[in-house]
Amino acid sequence: MSVYSTTARLLQIIVLLLDVLTTIGLSHGFPLGTAEAEIRPYLKVGTIAWDQLGGVGGHKSLVGAGLTTNVDWERVGTRLAVEKWWVAEGLDDDRGIIPKEGYSLSADARYDFRTGPVRLFPFAGLGYDTWEDRGAPASWDTLRFLSWRAGVGLDHNRGYISAGLLRPFAVNAVGGLDPTARYGFTVEGGIRVNAVTIGLFYKSLGFQDPDAKMVQSGVFVGYTFR
Repeated sequence: MSVYSTTARLLQIIVLLLDVLTTIGLSHGFPLGTAEAEIRPYLKVGTIAWDQLGGVGGHKSLVGAGLTTNVDWERVGTRLAVEKWWVAEGLDDDRGIIPKEGYSLSADARYDFRTGPVRLFPFAGLGYDTWEDRGAPASWDTLRFLSWRAGVGLDHNRGYISAGLLRPFAVNAVGGLDPTARYGFTVEGGIRVNAVTIGLFYKSLGFQDPDAKMVQSGVFVGYTFR
């Protein structure tokens, strides 16, 4: 069975289980004084592409898991997120090109402009990422960096979409040269069915000197406790 058919079957099982949780009413509220909080664990599958100078690069399947926490006051909100991802298949010709795994921590603040059930929210925040590439020849072992991001989103009780610019800084390469950061781009959107969210993600992040760019894209499914 291929990686893609396996991940598709896994997503079907996850959606079924989450739908059962929703049906039996396993959803909780988390009041924090005058604020409201929601917690969303999620799984994601997709592809990771890694391109370097000279046309060297490759594509592999990707799996990941994370936890997002949103805290909302009347018009101001915050978002905290942690995520871990892995390359989901063996490395062959791409060895030394695609990072093997990584994790990220991020925190955003936003301001809401509401019109009926629709919410428009500009946001800005900071993040910390680590990419692991241990054992690859002529490459760094670990790449650590901070980044800022800023963008805008649109939210409705049936779904949401957000997009923003990314810019790494304070880049540190263990076992190699520190690259110079380039601007990146991220977009995410989802459809809500009761407490279940199913959506798509895209994240492009790159460096130069040495030149390199990583793109992650795919589908995610999560369950929101609120």
